[in-house]
Amino acid sequence: MHIAQKFGVLKDYFAGRALTDADLGRYNVTRRDEDRHVFKVPSLRNVALTAPYFHDASAATLEQAVKVMGRYQLGRELPPQDVEFVVAFLKTLTGEMPASAHP
Repeated sequence: MHIAQKFGVLKDYFAGRALTDADLGRYNVTRRDEDRHVFKVPSLRNVALTAPYFHDASAATLEQAVKVMGRYQLGRELPPQDVEFVVAFLKTLTGEMPASAHP
């Protein structure tokens, strides 16, 4: 099962920037307006090993990704200690990469 979510639930992530086709998300497949800026939500398993983050690789670090998600998905600026706690939690989800993930 694939879960998809709008990127920019409480604040428009795409406002004030030149859009690319990739920024349109699922809209590129369905051509439905409600699918603009909707993206597959990946598993958090091994998230600390999968930088860069987001469809446009705009977050180079997990810390940056957590800050962006706080701002655009929750509508708030997360305090540095909260970012640190969330990143620490996400790092606990790291395990061995499946054999198919190795080159």
